[in-house]
Amino acid sequence: MIKIAFYNLKGGVGKTTTAVNMAYMAAAAKKNVILWDLDPQAAASWFCQQEPDSAKAIKLFSKGKSIGEMELYSPYPRLMLIPADLSLRSLDSEFDELSKDKKFLKQLLKPLGEKADILIFDCPPTLSPSVEQLLLEVDILLIPMIPSPLSIRAMEQVVEFLNGKKSAPTRIVGFFNQVDMRRSLHREAVENSKKMPVPMLKTYIPNDSAVEQMGLRRAPLTSYNQRSRAALAYIDMWKEIARLLKAAAKDDE
Repeated sequence: MIKIAFYNLKGGVGKTTTAVNMAYMAAAAKKNVILWDLDPQAAASWFCQQEPDSAKAIKLFSKGKSIGEMELYSPYPRLMLIPADLSLRSLDSEFDELSKDKKFLKQLLKPLGEKADILIFDCPPTLSPSVEQLLLEVDILLIPMIPSPLSIRAMEQVVEFLNGKKSAPTRIVGFFNQVDMRRSLHREAVENSKKMPVPMLKTYIPNDSAVEQMGLRRAPLTSYNQRSRAALAYIDMWKEIARLLKAAAKDDE
């Protein structure tokens, strides 16, 4: 099972919309996918038409609970969801105790390998101890950015932090989101993407009102619209991520 995290220290960069669409595209490509919503805002769960239960999500991090025995919600064929709710706001307090067992997270995730080829985390926009431990467990870290100084700076902070860790993800890749090529700042950032401190996906997601419709439809954009500019970009982005997955799978052999 390949583990992917969508994460940036800055919020509002299109992390969740991209994670949901990539999970859907992976499932459509006949991969067994688990999308784990770890953000207390539960936006990924909302997009998958799952109503939050304000007390369940945190229980998965309690000892004695087997995640492998869960009946996962399946909004689409081959796509399973572990939903979030507001109880995840206390995730760090749970990890304070559980982190004493350094193998806890590996043991927690291991049963999911029997159900999925790909595990996608939609992470909250914070660099808390729990998020740090999670990021150190993934195979691929995908960092979405708006082509603006603050968003790029947040990515640089994450990369600098992880560079000081022995078990940082072997593949840290960035991509631009909500791009408006009419704006000179956005054009310059895209044109100079090779100068970024991390490898960048060639595909960027344009600023497109079609993405906003996901909130009304409560569905991945690519599940009902494959002609909009953003949908076409998501399709191209999945092709790039699929290549990353193949490379990661070879490393695990």
